[in-house]
Amino acid sequence: MKKKGFALVGAGLFGMRHAQAYSRHHQVDFVAICDLDGARAQRMATQYGARKTYSDLAAMLADPEIDAVSVATPDHAHRAVAVACAEAGKHMLVEKPLATTIEDAAAIVAAAEKAGIVFMVDFHNRVNPPMANARDAIRRGDVGTPSYVYTRLSNTVAVPQDMLKWSGRSSALWFLGSHMIDVVGWMIDDHPVRAYAVSRDGILTGMGIDAPDFHVATLEYSKGAVAVFEHAWILPRSANTVKDLKLEVLGSKGALYIDGSHSRIMELYTAEKGLFPDQMVPPVGEHMTGFVLDAIAYFIESVVDGKPVLATGREGLANVKIIHAIMESAAKRMPVEIKS
Repeated sequence: MKKKGFALVGAGLFGMRHAQAYSRHHQVDFVAICDLDGARAQRMATQYGARKTYSDLAAMLADPEIDAVSVATPDHAHRAVAVACAEAGKHMLVEKPLATTIEDAAAIVAAAEKAGIVFMVDFHNRVNPPMANARDAIRRGDVGTPSYVYTRLSNTVAVPQDMLKWSGRSSALWFLGSHMIDVVGWMIDDHPVRAYAVSRDGILTGMGIDAPDFHVATLEYSKGAVAVFEHAWILPRSANTVKDLKLEVLGSKGALYIDGSHSRIMELYTAEKGLFPDQMVPPVGEHMTGFVLDAIAYFIESVVDGKPVLATGREGLANVKIIHAIMESAAKRMPVEIKS
C-alpha cells in the first residue's frame, strides 16, 4: 500500500508528539515540518525524519506530496493555519482547543466542511485507557444513571511560566479544561445546558503572566447530571507531578474513580524529591507508545483507511462554546445558558 504524505505545522512542544507519531507509523510518509522559525523546524525534521522543512505555510500547502497536516500551533493561533489547510484540500488534525473564540472555531469548521476533508480535533483523552474504560463502564450501566461528576486537571506554575511562552494568550481553562469538558460529555453521552463559574487572578499576574489563576465551574447537563470542573495553573513547583488529574462519577447504582496523576504505578525518589513518573505517556520506543500518540495514529487511519475520526470539528466547536459560557459566567458572576 502506498503511504500517504503527512506534514506538521508548529515545531513546538506538542508538535513534537505529532512528529514522533508520523516518524513511526508504517502508513506515513513524513514529508515536511513548517514553522516560522526555520531553524527549529530543521532541528525537529532532523530528529524525526521529515524530508523537507518550510517557514512559509503557503509554500508547504502547495507541495503536492502532502495529503494531510497536523496543526500544532499555540491555542490562539489555529484559525489562519487551519482555514488555509482546508482551502488547500489537505486533511487536518487540529490540536485542542479548536480555537479560543467561537468565531475562529466556527470559521475552521465551515472551511473544513466546505472542502469535504477529513477533519479531527485532537481530544486524545478519548483513547486514554482509564477514560475509555470508564466510558465503557457507564455505557454498560455499571454505575447506573450518572448523577454527579467531579473532575480536576491542574498544572504546576512551571507550565505557564516555563513551558508555554504564550500562556498569557490562554488559560488553565483552555489548556486543560478543554480536555476534561470533552471527555466528561463523551463519557456520559450528554451536553451541558447551563454554566455557573468563578475564577480569580493575582498569583500569575504577579509573575507577569496575564492569565487567571484558576476556574471552578459547575455545568448542568440536559439529562440531569451535574459536573464540577476545577482547573488551575498555580500548583507549587515542588508537586510530585506537573499535573493533578482526578475524576469521579457517582451514579444511581455505583461510582467510579480515576487517578490520572498520582496512581503510584511507579514511584521514584531522588535526593531532591519524590516523583510519580507518568505511565500513560511512557518513554518512547519503536512503536506507538501512550494515548497521546495513539490519538494521532487514529487520525492517520482516518485519512488512510477511512476510519471515523475520534472527535469531529463540530464537537470541537461545541467545546469552545462551553468554555466561553464558563468564562462569561465567571465574569458576570451569574449563571449562563449554553448555546448549542
